[in-house]
Amino acid sequence: MAMAFCPTRSMVACIVATIWCIVYIPQAVTTSDTAPSQAPQISPPPSSAPPSGNVDGHGPAPSSHVAEVPLSPSPSESPSSAPKSSTSPPGPSNSPEPSGAEIAEPPEEDEEGPPEVGPRSNNSILWCAVRDEFADCQYYIDLLNGGAHEWSCVQKQSAMECMEAIKREEVDLINLDAGLAYIAFTNYSMKAIMAEEYCYHRRSYEAVAVVNKVSCHENPRLTLEDFRGRRSCHSGYRTAAGWNLPVLYFVKNGLQALPLATDEQTDEEVVHNFFSEACAPSEFPGHGLCDSCGNNGSCDASVDKYRGYSGAFRCLVEGLGDIAFLRSDTVSRLSTNGISAQNWSTKSVDEFMYLCPDQGCKPISDNVGDCKFASVPANVIMTFNSQSNTKKNAIVKALLNANWSDFLYSGKNPQDHILSGSTQGLAELQELTRSFLGGSARAAEAMDSLQNINISVVPTSDGCYRLSRFLNSPLISCIVMIISLFSVFL
Repeated sequence: MAMAFCPTRSMVACIVATIWCIVYIPQAVTTSDTAPSQAPQISPPPSSAPPSGNVDGHGPAPSSHVAEVPLSPSPSESPSSAPKSSTSPPGPSNSPEPSGAEIAEPPEEDEEGPPEVGPRSNNSILWCAVRDEFADCQYYIDLLNGGAHEWSCVQKQSAMECMEAIKREEVDLINLDAGLAYIAFTNYSMKAIMAEEYCYHRRSYEAVAVVNKVSCHENPRLTLEDFRGRRSCHSGYRTAAGWNLPVLYFVKNGLQALPLATDEQTDEEVVHNFFSEACAPSEFPGHGLCDSCGNNGSCDASVDKYRGYSGAFRCLVEGLGDIAFLRSDTVSRLSTNGISAQNWSTKSVDEFMYLCPDQGCKPISDNVGDCKFASVPANVIMTFNSQSNTKKNAIVKALLNANWSDFLYSGKNPQDHILSGSTQGLAELQELTRSFLGGSARAAEAMDSLQNINISVVPTSDGCYRLSRFLNSPLISCIVMIISLFSVFL
């Protein structure tokens, strides 16, 4: 049809331009919000070589579905892409992603990898404790010793150091949130073997935004957009509820404008550009945002008290931030009238409210409803892929038979050390790691390929950005080229 308007002498030029438009535009504008075209890459240096296999763990799907299907489909769905590993810092991979038909299921558990290396005894089971978790770790293993294996704790200064040690098979176990678990799975040859269970045997929790109640009273129609240019508190860089899911929501719903596809913008820049300051400590050197953590902006050991979900809530309580991204039960546990109230908990649960992603506020309660970003799979206990079945089964048996009640039901773990403070028990996983992580895995992937996110709402607060993006789109470039060629040959 386009060629009907072309003069005879410009026929060749028009044909070339038309073919270019037909071929190029779909490639340039087509995006997917279910699986990015590149594999996630978030193994900040130093990191070791990519895994040689794709051995995986198992686990049941969380009991709750996510709030939005494109954001976080049921974890019971089959994996949509094969995870890969990299030694590079966060950023898109240059390796093409295999098609669905090429994705193979991980080998069965009885296909053991190479034998364990290192001088430690095969009868030892080492749990990796991050920083000040060590004392609580010692308490835990006292409940586990007495069997055929000797349990002990190894202290590291970051979760990344623990992942590296586990990949080298120097340490056996660590407990990770869904966001960090996906990094361990894709970049450190690790698999999930057990999951935490919460009230009513639930294996999931809700990712929410929490604000001071006074903000909701001042504006009953309060939205996330109203916090543009304010200060934010996050449980940590690349954690599921504290970072990945909120950032993904910002981008998908146009709250934070992205540059053209030819440019690059990291998830850290998205948060930095939306909020004036942020407190998001990181387990990965060189990453994270700490300019709102009450120090000089450095993400060093001085910000540890604002690390994790308890730390993010403390950031909000102490006035370092105006909004906090938390687990739904954080406020009810740690406020002055909570089971794990802390000395810094100077406010009651009634002084806070959930900020619903769509609009408005909701009182803090067990019934979050749809006032959430998504449901997040429970924290998981992970080991290295080549862990023998014999030892894995011994680990699972010991953890299932341990008497955790004194620690789990008494509010003695407000810092979520070793296990989450909300944990009521543990369960062996019967599902593949990536499938169990479900939508949280896809959210983690999206952090490394923001340009591939399907933006469902055009930004309304930046008209110049909207016009600029349209004028620089491949469609406009194609039209300009055809008009130029048409004019030249007239």
